[in-house]
Amino acid sequence: MDPADAIQRQLVPGHGVKIVQRTRTNWFGSWSAHKPVRGVVGFGNGKIVATDLTNFNLGRHGTRNICIGKRGYQLYAKPDPDRPLPPGKRWVTYEWPCQLVLKSGHHVSLSDPATLRAVLATTARKRPAGVYDGVRTTLYEGTITFAQLHKVNPGMRIGFRSKPTGKYASWKVSWRLWIGRDKLVRRAWSAWREPNDSRDRSAGEQPYHAFVDDLRLSGWGMKADIQPPPADETVSSEELDD
Repeated sequence: MDPADAIQRQLVPGHGVKIVQRTRTNWFGSWSAHKPVRGVVGFGNGKIVATDLTNFNLGRHGTRNICIGKRGYQLYAKPDPDRPLPPGKRWVTYEWPCQLVLKSGHHVSLSDPATLRAVLATTARKRPAGVYDGVRTTLYEGTITFAQLHKVNPGMRIGFRSKPTGKYASWKVSWRLWIGRDKLVRRAWSAWREPNDSRDRSAGEQPYHAFVDDLRLSGWGMKADIQPPPADETVSSEELDD
């Protein structure tokens, strides 16, 4: 059993995994760190079916979003004068651009067996590593090109929806995976750059953006039943926009 098989065996209804995701970005020649995104990813029938995540980079106390299928729900824990809600309503639901995947960064997908196997096939080094989620791990690391990733995931895009072909095909993603004896990934790290396709890019601005993403995973197989918020506390964005 390889890590791709081990993760697929976890993707059963009623179960999930906790995540903490931290990202660093370089937009204008200097690095900035972001607060973590925390929550639970829910599984079902061989895929990711729901997420319940709080992004602490948005709002004073973070912004919580539940995503189920193609529908998203955002919690307004406190009144927002810029978007007042009807009395008794705390959640706004809308067609959300849900990304129901489990991945490090934009490209190293743990929930897609083909992508994970392609990444692991580029392993350059492995060594005993630390304990994560109470499990002793082995660190695997290497680099993979955008072309290699695009081959197993033709829908992959970079930058402002650029295809990772032509001059971008040889650009690389550096990756590290901490894998337990049970073959489950407990930490996934990736670093990469993407083209700065902005048409109004100022003279001298770097032609790419750089990113580092660090994903921690714990509680594989935990009970997870992510449900929509109570209907009587929910209002649709379509109603608010009328």
